[in-house]
Amino acid sequence: MNFKKTTNSIENLDAFIDGAETQKERKEINTSFINVKFSIELGEKIRQKYPILSVSKFIEQSLITDIPHIKEEILPFIYQQAKWYDIEMDDFVKFKMGLTESPQTIEPNKTDAALKNRGLRISNENKEKIIKKAQNIGLKILTYSEIKILATYKLKDIFTFEELMQFKAEAMNYELELDEYIAMRIKG
Repeated sequence: MNFKKTTNSIENLDAFIDGAETQKERKEINTSFINVKFSIELGEKIRQKYPILSVSKFIEQSLITDIPHIKEEILPFIYQQAKWYDIEMDDFVKFKMGLTESPQTIEPNKTDAALKNRGLRISNENKEKIIKKAQNIGLKILTYSEIKILATYKLKDIFTFEELMQFKAEAMNYELELDEYIAMRIKG
């Protein structure tokens, strides 16, 4: 920014003001809004589990990053099957992977949490990533956000190290990568 030398005289005041206004830097807006869908109950659980992160930051990160060892393509399948059998997503995955005998159904008197549409301010770059991920698996952004936020919360740390090593050894028998093997077990 160029500073001009001034005096107490007012004879060139208009020229000084005009010059000062032309040097004003415009801030470029690099953010936009995206609509996401999640329940208030899930927002409270996120606050309790991750007290350092804000809920909006958790949601943004969950939509951008992949869940470790679980492919994006099978998330809608996991979500639909868990709803169909009336169980939690993590219980369904553990059951399909052979880690539990029979999953517990969700309490019958428990009502479904009301899903709310929320606006989330994110960078344009991250918005493009989210749109691309949703299109890759053939979902609309609202549906993708509902599934991905819940899946990230439930499935992020689902497997222990020992379980992962066991699955990796089993995957080698089938000559598959670990995430491909897990996807095969969940779908099959």
